[in-house]
Amino acid sequence: MFLDLYSQPAVLIIAAIVMIMALIFHNIVQAFVAERLGDRSPRLAGFGAFEPQRQLDPFGVLFLLILGFGWPRAVPVNPRNYRGRGRGEAWVWLAGIGSYLAVAFVSLLVAAIFRSFGSPALYVSFEAAARYALLHAVINLVPILPLDMGRAALAWGHPDVRRVIMQVAQFGILGFMVFFFVLNATGVIGRVMFFFDRLFSGIIGLIPGLYSTRQRADRLRRRLAHVDDHGHHGRVRLERL
Repeated sequence: MFLDLYSQPAVLIIAAIVMIMALIFHNIVQAFVAERLGDRSPRLAGFGAFEPQRQLDPFGVLFLLILGFGWPRAVPVNPRNYRGRGRGEAWVWLAGIGSYLAVAFVSLLVAAIFRSFGSPALYVSFEAAARYALLHAVINLVPILPLDMGRAALAWGHPDVRRVIMQVAQFGILGFMVFFFVLNATGVIGRVMFFFDRLFSGIIGLIPGLYSTRQRADRLRRRLAHVDDHGHHGRVRLERL
């Protein structure tokens, strides 16, 4: 949670700024993909430009600062403008997940650069931002509304999948919270986050001068330490490094 960072004001501020920008970037990417696929509705509604007042949801930002997970305003789309029986619209929502993964990768890259320059404070700040960006990407992979994967599955999924999504949606925020706590308690979210973290770190490690082999190994061991070995494998943990 972002509350874990309140004892580190510099880290909190940098990670919060990165994540607020990530929420805006999420919508801009979705608006761009929608327009490329023939739907100009998001851009005409102002979601294709950097306009924080239009893009950000106040409650989403508040939850981000308190719990570490937030959301922007929903991008308006017109399903009639897409071809392929919902496939095009599904790509718009999947692009949102990709945007969070892109933010996570770039944040890890920036963190590695600052580490190579001997700036531990900035390194820790951008690593924290990467963790929260990964958290947003992974949670949005869950096929329930109003998450991106839920919208994508509703647009292009099997009828049985759509029916289940709509049944869960009837419970509103309660259904979402139950799914989140179950996935977190069973370690699913943590495992998927660790997978992407290891993948991105491995790619960055191929860049000369950023990570030595020993540094990569130390970093992976630190990530593994976030996985509780007493029946809570993969649980999301955002402790200080």
